Amino acid sequence: MVYDERRFLTGLRRQWLYVAVIYAAALGAGYWLMQRVWPAADAVQWLALALATMAVQMIVLWWALRFNHHPDGDALFPDLGVANGMTLTRGLLTCLMAGFLFGPNPMGWLAWAPAFLYMTERIIDFFDGFVARYTSRETKLGAILDMEFDGLGILIAVGLAIQYGHLPVWYLVLGLGRQLFVLGIWIRQRLNWPVRDLPPSDHRRLIAGFQTGFISIVLWPVWTTEVAMFAAWLFAAPLIFSFGRDWLAVSTTIDADSARYQDVRRRAKAIVEEWLPPLVRLTGALLTGWLIWQGDSLPLALTALATVAALSMVLGVIGRAGALALAFVAAFSAVATGLRFDNALLLTCAVIVLHLGSGRFALWQPEEYYLHAKLGARNGANP
Repeated sequence: MVYDERRFLTGLRRQWLYVAVIYAAALGAGYWLMQRVWPAADAVQWLALALATMAVQMIVLWWALRFNHHPDGDALFPDLGVANGMTLTRGLLTCLMAGFLFGPNPMGWLAWAPAFLYMTERIIDFFDGFVARYTSRETKLGAILDMEFDGLGILIAVGLAIQYGHLPVWYLVLGLGRQLFVLGIWIRQRLNWPVRDLPPSDHRRLIAGFQTGFISIVLWPVWTTEVAMFAAWLFAAPLIFSFGRDWLAVSTTIDADSARYQDVRRRAKAIVEEWLPPLVRLTGALLTGWLIWQGDSLPLALTALATVAALSMVLGVIGRAGALALAFVAAFSAVATGLRFDNALLLTCAVIVLHLGSGRFALWQPEEYYLHAKLGARNGANP
């Protein structure tokens, strides 16, 4: 069959219409449900915000259909494909989540809806790239949708967390981080100021992943404002550092290619990523023992989890998983008894190991491969 770009593009636009109909039907079902749990005016506002988000996504999709080709080619695929379908499912979940903005705080089971929607969207995001690579259907369209839907989703989720009192207002700047970064580069280019490419980073994608994971969890209605706000500072610090370093590099304030910078970076990585984590792991294990010995805030099941997680972290056996479990232990302890020095420091230790890894003297770190590899790549290439 002879390749006909115009015919393929027409077919893709027909699929765009199918996607829009599916979106509209899902939002209509959501509106029907919201009418039964919220006052009529609030349900209409929910629908209006969801439809506005849908409109933005449909405009982006329509514009980007012409990029439904391999990143290294220009021949269009005749259909959107499974991976792009998964990304569009993420977009639909974001629309449903957007309806809760500026509305009354949901109660009962509905209070979990924003968190459930965003967590599901994040889980699908983990797999859509894998599916695209595994099926050899990576496309420039998919990259555009992934980037735009990521930015829109995190902005809406941060807005909701602020609305519910779980994040400070200044966190909105981090929610807009990518957009502000791109705007800053555009302004520099318009002023004919020098702009460099982003330097390579071992942790940029990892930090972004932990950030969105944190935001999906901070939407849970179980957290007190005190605990959520403290955790916000812990997760904001790595992101601020990452954005700050990247901006200094692209704005030519620092020369990331210079021998001096590379030497400083190598020394800093050795201290921060190799020697700091063992000390933090030991401190976290001791603090866990202290909390268990106190016995006033941890039920039996949580005590068992804390024991296993502390051993995991201190030995460096899937240490990041142990750190994640201890972060929950510390947070639930803080919710139950208030934020104290011991559970606050344990939460800090857990977040540090979660971001930096187990460092030196770790016995087994299989998670490092899965966190850094591009899963599904046929050639096994890493980022």
